[in-house]
Amino acid sequence: MGMRMCRRVLWVIFCLALFALPGYAQAMEQEALSKIIINIPSRTLELYKNNTLVKEYPVGVGKPSMPTPTGEFSIIEKEVDPCWYPPGKDFIVPSGPDNPLGYRWIGFAPLYGIHGTNAPWSIGLAVSNGCVRMQEEDVEELFELVDCETSVSIEYERIKVRVDARGRGSIGIYSDIYGRQPVTLASVKQALAQAGLDGLADESFLRALIRDIPEKQVVFAQFHNLKINGVLRPERIVSREGQKQVPVLALAESLNTFVNWNEDQQTLTRQNKTVPGIKHGTTVYVNAEHLPDLVGGRGIWDESENCLELMLPVANFDGQLLSGDIVRVGNHFAIPALTLAKALGERVKWQADTGQLFVQGRPASVMVIAGQPFVTSDTIGKVYNVAAAWDDQTQTMNLSYPLHPIDYSMYLNPGDEFF
Repeated sequence: MGMRMCRRVLWVIFCLALFALPGYAQAMEQEALSKIIINIPSRTLELYKNNTLVKEYPVGVGKPSMPTPTGEFSIIEKEVDPCWYPPGKDFIVPSGPDNPLGYRWIGFAPLYGIHGTNAPWSIGLAVSNGCVRMQEEDVEELFELVDCETSVSIEYERIKVRVDARGRGSIGIYSDIYGRQPVTLASVKQALAQAGLDGLADESFLRALIRDIPEKQVVFAQFHNLKINGVLRPERIVSREGQKQVPVLALAESLNTFVNWNEDQQTLTRQNKTVPGIKHGTTVYVNAEHLPDLVGGRGIWDESENCLELMLPVANFDGQLLSGDIVRVGNHFAIPALTLAKALGERVKWQADTGQLFVQGRPASVMVIAGQPFVTSDTIGKVYNVAAAWDDQTQTMNLSYPLHPIDYSMYLNPGDEFF
């Protein structure tokens, strides 16, 4: 009886989950697909799809005596040709040219919404009763692009840092409409640092922005894409004083390789190869022309994609990047023995003074390069039971485990099932 009751309960839970999951998945998909960000000081509304900026619209916001609320909201209603109920009045203004709501209403909170206007001159100003006004053609376009439950984030950020789809890095400083947020040189630098762009704008340039408050985005840098072995990287190349520069330490970390930065000599060293480097703020860069000399491979500039495509020798383990520390040894390639051991969960002991590596207590055949043990592609199977295959087209050593199947049946008791 107890077992049957348990099965019934589990069946009910399963059925409820079966009906609930599609709605939950749909809500999660909607949240991931669309997002609206409104910034009060810049008087802008940004529409994002899948975290990518689709379009930016100018808006009007609430006057200081009736400010637009800040915080996290979501669209709760949409209405075509809305009526207007004037506060404190006993009459209704129907849809038409005299209606200050225009012809579309997108509500995100009780009494607050995004709407059109019959006063287009007010766009870009702080004159509303708290709602967000848009040009009529803009709100009608937005109305078709968003659904109920789309998230709406309303911010008060006087400093706006961005990199647009064309790779232009810009910073804007906007008026303190509600008197809430002073702007200092330190706060501007902090905003740039949070965007990963610290040190790329001169202090004199930033001081002029603070003094003049341009009320618009001012371009200060041009960025380019970086691909490694056909994969687009999150690290961006920046053009500065006519030179394209790569954030080399961040790139090295993601490639699981080590690059040493010598601040006194302004140089970068990897595997006994040294090239000049430069530091902007807290970020160290290398000129794109020196990058192949430092990390190997070859680079090709693709003007059509605003991109540097770099072919680097790398090692992949089970389809995931393992290391960028690949060294050619005659007709073979060598990879860091300790890095591979960590990925495999192998117990190893490295004796740097004698240049010996022990794998599960047994000595292993390795090469010592720049003070570290490397295992070559022709001996890797004997050291770690790993298969290695080199793909010259992608400059990738593909590793898979195990090279020889392991028979676990010897560890089972007779009659045990093996799954």
